[in-house]
Amino acid sequence: MRVTFRGWWLVTALILVFIFSCRSDKSSLLSKKYSPVQLQKDAALLEKVVMEMHPAVGLYTPIERLQKDFTDFRNRLTDSLSQGEFRLRIKLLLDELHCGHTEVLYSKRFYKQVKKLKFNYSPYVFLPAQDKLYVLGYLGKKQDSLVRKGALVEQINGIGADSILRYARRFVSSDGYGKSGKDYYIQLGFNSYFPALFGRPDTFQLKVQDGKQRRSLSYAALRLKSLPPIPLGTKDDSLFRLYRHAKLKFRYIDSSQSVMLMKLEKFSHGGEVRAYRRFFRRLEKNNTQQLIIDLRGNGGGSLANSYRLLSYLMDTVCTQTLKSRVRHFPERRHTTGDLAFRFTRFAYKIIGRHEVRHDTDYFIYTLRPRKKRHYDGKIFVLVNGGSYSASCLVASYLKASGRAVIVGQETGGGEEGCNAGITPFYTLPATGIQVRIPAFRVEHDLCRKPKGRGVIPDYPLDYSFKDLVSRRDLELQKVKELIRKEQNR
Repeated sequence: MRVTFRGWWLVTALILVFIFSCRSDKSSLLSKKYSPVQLQKDAALLEKVVMEMHPAVGLYTPIERLQKDFTDFRNRLTDSLSQGEFRLRIKLLLDELHCGHTEVLYSKRFYKQVKKLKFNYSPYVFLPAQDKLYVLGYLGKKQDSLVRKGALVEQINGIGADSILRYARRFVSSDGYGKSGKDYYIQLGFNSYFPALFGRPDTFQLKVQDGKQRRSLSYAALRLKSLPPIPLGTKDDSLFRLYRHAKLKFRYIDSSQSVMLMKLEKFSHGGEVRAYRRFFRRLEKNNTQQLIIDLRGNGGGSLANSYRLLSYLMDTVCTQTLKSRVRHFPERRHTTGDLAFRFTRFAYKIIGRHEVRHDTDYFIYTLRPRKKRHYDGKIFVLVNGGSYSASCLVASYLKASGRAVIVGQETGGGEEGCNAGITPFYTLPATGIQVRIPAFRVEHDLCRKPKGRGVIPDYPLDYSFKDLVSRRDLELQKVKELIRKEQNR
């Protein structure tokens, strides 16, 4: 079965979405205004679909509160708005669902029109870290010497850095109440988020604290189609071996082949059966004592893939539940995928157990440990705010079973589960804005009461600005330290 995943594709999508939030006279759709009647028509469809279909309704925010929010949202649509303005308002509204799989994008025609346009960016590149904002570098052709790398940013265009970060978080969808997932994506895309949310002037104003000195400066914007990517995270390791189709790479990190590092970029929709069989055969043959599973930045993917991985690692039988309040998509003329949704329901009736409670269907799948090549050694799992969906599923079950030590930052995905399974896009009829709405609630049968938080590491770590620019791997360093302590006992 398929779970829509988050990952680098989402970073790209979010950056594109925020880039085009500003208005421009070069493209009719960027400047086009929609009347209150048109906006209210879209708002009515959005409310109907969300309230009838979305599995998070009533989970973190009471139903009565959501209904009031939708009513207030419609009542405030008294002026004409552009797609950019309307999309941001929808984003703020749907943030009350606290769902990492719910997203709002522009219309397809909008993206086609703005594909070749240039926009104003700050030539100074910034990097958020530990709730602060720092100067990372300069994109201009001439070497800049006004502000040092690592200078603390106090204001951009008269807005405090803390206010910028706090406001930007509201536009990044995440599970529950945790902020680690929001911070993860803001860190990767801040330099596109800021001008899109706060304006693209021809001249930027900056206030920084550079050492003991405070200074203000004014500088011209750069016009670019897009910003170059900022290298973050650990450097590529040429010693990794790769199962390309399974998006899995691995290497031993010691000469005795007792500690294996396994990195899953995502839970692929193919190739994992053979890859896992060969991988765990290798562990068995070499009598590998410690397995490190790196799920940092893994936005999820295939449920079947994550189940298969857990079958090699879990010691006991456990269950997972998909539930849905709908049997057919509401307002089907505005979306696609109803057939896939019905097929998924049918498939889960066959491979699992089906129950109906009140108006909700429950599809209960049993996860069973694998006997052949089952791994019984020590397990460490590395996670961060970019760990969502299926990767959070694996981390949740391994932590709850006591099979693994979790190292890193709180996952962006919820420990109790997420809203996914099938995630269709609805196209709002007047503006063409696309809204992704999950059809299933994927529940980890570990937490009976939703906490609204991600998987909390046994060893939490926090990266400073220096750690990030040095591309240190604090999680792997910590695991090596724990292994050394255990070996020296």
